Amino acid sequence: MEEEEVRKEARELYKKWALFEEVSWRQKSREIWLKEGDKNTKFFHQMENAHRKRNQLNRIKVHGRCLTEESEIKEEVSRTFQGLLIDPGEWKPSIDGLNFERVEEVDVQRLEKPFLEEEVFEALEGCCEEKALGPDGFSMAFWQFA
Repeated sequence: MEEEEVRKEARELYKKWALFEEVSWRQKSREIWLKEGDKNTKFFHQMENAHRKRNQLNRIKVHGRCLTEESEIKEEVSRTFQGLLIDPGEWKPSIDGLNFERVEEVDVQRLEKPFLEEEVFEALEGCCEEKALGPDGFSMAFWQFA
């Protein structure tokens, strides 16, 4: 009887990890049809490879010069964005003269009230499980499944 239970537990564990792998592939592909129940087919893998190729930056033209080395591309992209962040620019938006509505005291108290555990679970349940990974590297599906 014990061996049968161990086998059953192993099957359940396998199913769980297979589901995690499938969710991972769904996130990578962003294909709606996979959500409808298709498995990891040859077409699916071709689509994933096509997405990967399309998202690569193999060369970039800067001031008429074509950069192809990864290190050169990284350096130029970094330099360009640093320049954008450092440059003060000529125009900055101003909030002077704008009228803002006041928030009533009742609303302030409600906004500052701590979250209830039920509210947090409701919010998590309402999230789409197929979206991008969170800062911890896990998808919403992982947390909803756990």
